[in-house]
Amino acid sequence: MRPTSLESNFITVTDDSVGRLKSLFVKKGDAELRHKLKSSPFNVAYDVVRGRAAELIAEGDADCAIMMGRHINELIQRSHATLDTTVLHAAVMQVLTAVFIATESYEAALSTAADTLTLLSQEPRRKDEPFLQVLGALLYDLSFLHIVRKEYKAAERTLEKSMRVFERLAKMNPDRYGSAHIMALNASTSVYRSRVKQVNLLAHFQVATSTYLEMVNSGIHDAMDRLIESLANEGEMLMQLGKYRDAVQYYSRALKYLSKLSPEFSERHLKLSIKLSEALLHTRSTRQKGVHLLNTLLQKAVRMKSGKYVKEIETLLDEKTTGKFDILALWHKAFPK
Repeated sequence: MRPTSLESNFITVTDDSVGRLKSLFVKKGDAELRHKLKSSPFNVAYDVVRGRAAELIAEGDADCAIMMGRHINELIQRSHATLDTTVLHAAVMQVLTAVFIATESYEAALSTAADTLTLLSQEPRRKDEPFLQVLGALLYDLSFLHIVRKEYKAAERTLEKSMRVFERLAKMNPDRYGSAHIMALNASTSVYRSRVKQVNLLAHFQVATSTYLEMVNSGIHDAMDRLIESLANEGEMLMQLGKYRDAVQYYSRALKYLSKLSPEFSERHLKLSIKLSEALLHTRSTRQKGVHLLNTLLQKAVRMKSGKYVKEIETLLDEKTTGKFDILALWHKAFPK
């Protein structure tokens, strides 16, 4: 299933009344369900619909999730239209968009996303919390639709707007929206084509991510863990492409976040640090830094009794092996044009 805004930790549920409202889906009739959805705080109603749709997809019953969304929209449309019912209607449509993406029904997702944007565009100047979170989640999902359609510039533009929206919301309520902000940032590691733009983006959100790392919130920690893994994967890909300086930046940032997330030095720290060292070895100006770091890591690996990594470090430190990095980096100078 493709990742969407329906993931449990995307927007963190922070209201205890969600469980009580959720029981209405099986215990009460349409009239009471409509009344409760309209009279409940928006965040509660939105979380209930999102959560129930995610549960149904996890149970393999996406058709039921779609039927539920359409049924709730019918209930809302029977009500007297207000600003609140309009954004609730848009919220349910946004959830339906995510359901279609999760089940790879991309044409239906695109059509539903367009309808949702039409609803939201009725109040383009709204900046309140309900409006912004629906818009941010919709744009997050829409960016993946653009990727599927190979519309990469549109994907970048859409995801960047989603990040800005969740950055704004996270300043208001970091417990609820911090993980969504990080997950949108994490998505950018695979959506953005420009490495320079990606690194600049990571630097721009440095203060925000550092703030989130100090919070005790399982959703935020899960999102940061994914971001670290994505940065490491990007570093590995850049290494394979021979872009070692770029790889150094990705590994360095992944290690920086990991050290704040888990201060105690672990095998995961060791593995990432070795990768950073290897990237440093490939560039003549940073080779000595790589050698120095490997010597430090060798002592740590021995103390940790991690034989696999001891052997890997010793191989990288071997004179015959490290000597090869010079010719690999400078071969173009040996053969004139």
